[in-house]
Amino acid sequence: MKMKGLCMGVIACWLAVIPLLNSFAFANEVDNKRAELSEVQTQMQEMEARRAKARREAERASDNLNATVYRLHQVQKDVNHLEGRREWLEYLIQENTTKLDAAKKQQTEHMKVFRKRLRDIYINGQVNYLDVLLGASDIRDFASRMKKKKKVLNQDSALLNGLAKSTKEMNERQEMLDECMRDVRVNERDLSARKQDLSAVREERAQILYKKNEEKQQAEYEYERLLELSENIANMIRQMESNGMIGSAPPAQEQTPQASKHRFIWPCHGEITSYYGWRTHPIFGTTKYHSGMDIAVDYGTPIKAAADGTIVYSGWLGGYGNTIMIDHGRGLVSLYAHNNELAVYEGQYVKQGTVVAYAGSTGWSTGPHCHFEARLHGELTEPLDYLPPQ
Repeated sequence: MKMKGLCMGVIACWLAVIPLLNSFAFANEVDNKRAELSEVQTQMQEMEARRAKARREAERASDNLNATVYRLHQVQKDVNHLEGRREWLEYLIQENTTKLDAAKKQQTEHMKVFRKRLRDIYINGQVNYLDVLLGASDIRDFASRMKKKKKVLNQDSALLNGLAKSTKEMNERQEMLDECMRDVRVNERDLSARKQDLSAVREERAQILYKKNEEKQQAEYEYERLLELSENIANMIRQMESNGMIGSAPPAQEQTPQASKHRFIWPCHGEITSYYGWRTHPIFGTTKYHSGMDIAVDYGTPIKAAADGTIVYSGWLGGYGNTIMIDHGRGLVSLYAHNNELAVYEGQYVKQGTVVAYAGSTGWSTGPHCHFEARLHGELTEPLDYLPPQ
């Protein structure tokens, strides 16, 4: 009888202790979530500083590019002005060349006539007065003929002098125009070199701006992810505090050997495209710690509960997309992310193998798959440790 009474006392004590243990487990899970929230908030502060810096650098890069584009625009205006001046000089040079050629031709013709007359005068001596006299009808006609002959000679001389002066002036004008054209071409070469240099600077600064905008976009994206994640964690803490589910054991009649041993079945079957641990992020291209493993499946593939447990989260969870979290008791929680549809609700108790979601590619995902995690007392663990060989 004494032994029976002692056993009954031990059982009573144990039954009294179990709620306390569950309470401690619940408090531990809440503390873990609060620590996780604190860590995310710290990351948000760091990301906010990075985001502000990225914005400043992007604005500075944009200002530098705009300044270069403006300078390039001014140089192009100068180039256009010089091109117009060069075209006008080419027209003037062509016009002056045509006039100069005509004057030279006219001068050559008159020079031929003048030389012939000079040759005749040289051969015949001074003006052949006898021919003029014999050809004249009277003395008045003789005087008139002599006057006309001298006048012709004087006119030839004046014409040639005028042509020589005009030719000289046009030659001087041609030299001036050629000098102007040389200056224009020198300036054009200088502006062309400046334009080429500025174009290279513009391309370089455009690349810098593109890079800075990418960095700013990634910082904005990461900050929004952390913000959403912090809000979701805060909501989870509130839900946990309100219903006290995490850490609580399922009803005794629903316990299974698998749940008590924390042994899982595969939530779905497919190729593991990314394992737990460090990896290069498929979207950001940075080295990040992968908190679970990715199992490639088709859209709509049923996702099953890895073990018996209570649904503690069913909804959108930032970069995880549509997410399910199941508490299996004893501090073990499994997570199923990027689902297209969710098939269970928070507070629902599910058996191992129950369809809890349908695969998709929601959140930060590059294709349909199941992101599967296992957390023990809030700490990330290797999911394969809980799974049988596939």
